[in-house]
Amino acid sequence: MAGDHLETDNLDEKNLLKACLSGDKKAWDVFVERYNGLICHAIIHTLKEHSLAPEKQIVDDLFQTVFLSLIEHDHKRLRQFHWKCKLSNWLHLLTVRLTIDHLRKQKDASSDIPETIPNGNPSVDILIEKKELETLLKKMEKGLTPRERFFAKLCYDLDLSTADIARVLNITENNVYQLKNRVKEKLKNMLEKYYKTF
Repeated sequence: MAGDHLETDNLDEKNLLKACLSGDKKAWDVFVERYNGLICHAIIHTLKEHSLAPEKQIVDDLFQTVFLSLIEHDHKRLRQFHWKCKLSNWLHLLTVRLTIDHLRKQKDASSDIPETIPNGNPSVDILIEKKELETLLKKMEKGLTPRERFFAKLCYDLDLSTADIARVLNITENNVYQLKNRVKEKLKNMLEKYYKTF
């Protein structure tokens, strides 16, 4: 019995995940033990990045949210993981995203209201521009490589720091800056081509 536990402890990421998805309870215990520190750290770091004190109750609630998201619907999220990066990096990214989603929900709804004109009503022009921009961004996404699209998501959608992006992509911070410049240049060129069609 002890030998079985030791064997499970020493599984690499792929085999540990495979064992978890097959319903191995010991493997799941090892999974939780192996990654709980990483997940707690990601929660605390994200809260601090948004100038919030990492209170124990909030951290505990978010910790449970992350693990519930992994086990709900028969481990659907974990089954959709396709090893495009390390499992630990993916868990870090997921935790950051879920933490940011939680923070957005806690924000005052007024913070999401678009820019207003003097009478207090949203500017129609601004609403139209926002919709056009969303459509344009979807079109431009197709012109990026999968890696560049993933980078854009980390940088613009999730608003991760340079250090966090470097950790998730397993590259240096200097490479993050280079990648950002390349993506920006690509988007700028596509934007110029788009407006020339009018």
